Amino acid sequence: MPTNREAMTARAISLLGSGYIYGATGWVCTRARMEQQKKQYPEYASLIDRYGPRWLGKPCYDCAQLTRTVAKAAGIALPSGSNSQWRAKNVWKEKGTIDTMPDEAGLFLFTMTGSKMSHTGVSIGGGVEIDARGHAYGVVRRRIAQTSFTHWARLNVAYDEETREESKTPPVESRRLLKNGMKGEDVRAVQAKLIALGYPMEPYGADGHFGLITRAAVRLFQRNSALAVDGIVGPKTWAMLDSKTNA
Repeated sequence: MPTNREAMTARAISLLGSGYIYGATGWVCTRARMEQQKKQYPEYASLIDRYGPRWLGKPCYDCAQLTRTVAKAAGIALPSGSNSQWRAKNVWKEKGTIDTMPDEAGLFLFTMTGSKMSHTGVSIGGGVEIDARGHAYGVVRRRIAQTSFTHWARLNVAYDEETREESKTPPVESRRLLKNGMKGEDVRAVQAKLIALGYPMEPYGADGHFGLITRAAVRLFQRNSALAVDGIVGPKTWAMLDSKTNA
């Protein structure tokens, strides 16, 4: 089992390249989702219209939902919203201004604007962080010195103890063998993993339908992973997808 620090770092890195849409919680971007977010958050409608199409078919987060996902890898439940996270009770063991931050992975970063925290991310060590930067950028890796973060916080958890967070990924041997013509949420999960790894699913994205585009992406992934190239997602391909996306 990985330590809490390792689990959080791996989870943050696995999200690199994901998209950003305000209010997104990790779901795969579709045009229907974009319309839903525009109605729910009309103040962000123009940004979603402008930048949303580039995230079609990709898992999407906003900044606080990304840090929630990372903290969950260590068994900690953060609230939504960067300011609510900063103010959460019994969550943080230590806080400080950015000039006092130790250089280590798994610390959470915050930007204070006025009297509230307006943005958040997480450090991965070596002076580097990962955050869902904004609609135009998605989830990126940056040097902390080049960001606007003003504060940091350490979770109230033993960072170097093994994580107690149980994997919610079904055992490989219990999953269906997936091939051309099949449909379902497991197909959608495979498509989302492939998209996160840089295998495009255009123009349909992660639609849950295993068609020729998905088959071609699976074959390319298998070739790049030194697997038997048959376009079928069996136990070995499932396992390799999991290992490369830290599922």
